Amino acid sequence: MKTNADRRQIRIAVIIRNFSSYGGGAERYCVELTKKLSKIYEVHIFSQENTERLPEVFFHKVPKWINKPRFLNLLLFSYMTNKSTNNKFDIIHSHDRVSHANIYTFHVPCFKSKWTSANTMKKISLWFGALLSPRELTYLWLEKKVMSSVAQKSFISVSEYLSLNILQNYPKLEGNITIAYPGSEIKNDMATFTDYRTKLKIPKNAFILVFVAHGFKRKGLPAVIKALELLENSHIYLIVVGRGDATKIKISSSLVKKNIFYIGSVDDINSVYKSANALVHPTLGDTYGMVIVEAMSNNLPVIVSSSKYCGFSEHLSNKEALLIENPRDAQEIKTLIKKIYKNPDLRKSLSKNALRIVKQINWEESLKQTVKAYENYLKKN
Repeated sequence: MKTNADRRQIRIAVIIRNFSSYGGGAERYCVELTKKLSKIYEVHIFSQENTERLPEVFFHKVPKWINKPRFLNLLLFSYMTNKSTNNKFDIIHSHDRVSHANIYTFHVPCFKSKWTSANTMKKISLWFGALLSPRELTYLWLEKKVMSSVAQKSFISVSEYLSLNILQNYPKLEGNITIAYPGSEIKNDMATFTDYRTKLKIPKNAFILVFVAHGFKRKGLPAVIKALELLENSHIYLIVVGRGDATKIKISSSLVKKNIFYIGSVDDINSVYKSANALVHPTLGDTYGMVIVEAMSNNLPVIVSSSKYCGFSEHLSNKEALLIENPRDAQEIKTLIKKIYKNPDLRKSLSKNALRIVKQINWEESLKQTVKAYENYLKKN
């Protein structure tokens, strides 16, 4: 077993296009984990964008020659990071699907999934479509490169939900996937707390739901709005945080339209949680769901899709959250919102029980599992 002094001699290249706490779940995961890794390894970040400054980390700017199409950006990023890191580091750890890493942390389902689950005729149709699509060919090629030479690599997944998807598509990874859940930080003392209730001029006695996502439709915002229209309750407000095109979300009710606030991405998300009464997250597909962990860490009760749709829900029962069986069913979401709105004791109970869960899922454990994957790789190589 290596000591920390031994590990300090090991040089790690961490690859991710956007190294930012204000990005999506993968980006926040990478930042928090890198903070821990930099205490015991020499860590170098290779990224196109970076909003962080960590004193013990070396940063390398990767040129961003093109922003869109995204697949072409990823292909160029893969090429340039390969050129910059090849034979210069003990471990190349990627959070993006580039062609050349030794360690991969998976944050999203396999691109190949739609082929794996399709019948024969559908597969033929999908392959025909892929042959005409540079985007799909690029993603399939990069994923194939990731999954090549498996014996010489190590793989990390952020949930059992995602691990199952990976093994369904690439059974040869059996026994070579380490699970390192995203951690949580309990923040009770907030020196720079912003009261969003006051900032947005929401009445003191109002009930505030918060919805946090990058990609509003996929994370279920249309169903939340439809549920609020069914409720038609003037005391219920919704704060929407994140990136997405609000103009594409249809709102029929003038009351609901008046009670919704789109505030974009924020750098003090914990203040938003502290200002709200509950989080609603009817996601159609989250490999983990870091917003759930963040909300629960701030003592916020949660309405969230079941484990069929959300990886973190694997840890939950109806004692810790109100679980949505069908996140497309606005009527079901309406019933759960009404239930949590009318019952303060339920909100208190859910928050208390959920906090016990998130306290067990911390970044130290994520670090431990990542170090385990590193050492497995180094033994093989």
